[in-house]
Amino acid sequence: MKNRAKKIWITWHYQTRSRNLADELGLLMKEYFKNENKFQRHFLSSIWTLKILFVYRPQVIVIQYSFLLLILTAIYKLFRLRRIKLVVDCHTKALRRQAKGILNFIFWPIKIMSFKGADLTLISNEGLIPDIKKLHSNFIILPDKIPNYIFNLLPVKNEKYCVYVSSFAVDEPIKEILEVANILRNKIKLYWTGKFPPYVKDLVSEKNNVILTGYLKEDQYFSLIQNADCILAMTTEEDCLQSAAYEALAVEVPFVVSKTKALMKFFEDAAIFTTHTPVQIAKSIEYAIENKVEIIVRIKKVREAKENEFREKIRELKQYLDKE
Repeated sequence: MKNRAKKIWITWHYQTRSRNLADELGLLMKEYFKNENKFQRHFLSSIWTLKILFVYRPQVIVIQYSFLLLILTAIYKLFRLRRIKLVVDCHTKALRRQAKGILNFIFWPIKIMSFKGADLTLISNEGLIPDIKKLHSNFIILPDKIPNYIFNLLPVKNEKYCVYVSSFAVDEPIKEILEVANILRNKIKLYWTGKFPPYVKDLVSEKNNVILTGYLKEDQYFSLIQNADCILAMTTEEDCLQSAAYEALAVEVPFVVSKTKALMKFFEDAAIFTTHTPVQIAKSIEYAIENKVEIIVRIKKVREAKENEFREKIRELKQYLDKE
């Protein structure tokens, strides 16, 4: 069939990392995301995946790790007569996830068995090494690509503002950010991105310096962050390399992130690191804005170094995927 592809990336999520890596590796990207209840989501996603596999019959399959997706692709690989390479990108929290209670006696052995079908696994930083070693021995560290976006933009507003890039996940210090807004209320506006739950709207209703943007289209989002005075990204997850920090490098805007080992190691002196104490976060934002010129010089230097490292990693991975 004319539409069969030899190399394909399959994911059940819409994520920048997957799209960027698929593009860099020259893979056909196939995304499918259903947000119904768990049964419908997994059933529909599984049917879609089987259809993709039997229509395209790829020789190289890269997936963003999901428990059931790996099982399906590993079984497909097992029953194909031709040699197939299966690569699993394990940068998400799903790598560490375990079932609760007695269910884990079933869940965990299946998870280990499914990873036996993988030829190579990818992780985003060194902090995930202990986790991947429990499941797979052949892995490489591949951080995200620093985005390369070019927009001809005008300022969103003629004002000093910080953007808090949020997904309202459980690893974000939501209450602390609300207090930060109070501390900065007469100085700096805070644009808060992401699809917010109703309770957050109620909490910020009386804060005149907080603007909940909701979900933004790509051009709107990058217009907002590229013209910001500061970008804020927070996580309590130790080994999470945040997309917003990569984007801050891309648009060369000072950024404040959580003081974790993974973030400090990767972003070096390009970022301002902070604990999750509201006063400290507020001071870090003010420092980033006041020292913007000096920080941007550091951002440019770190960005160039990380881009060179990424290109070398991609070159090595391409060679592996192309090898018969």
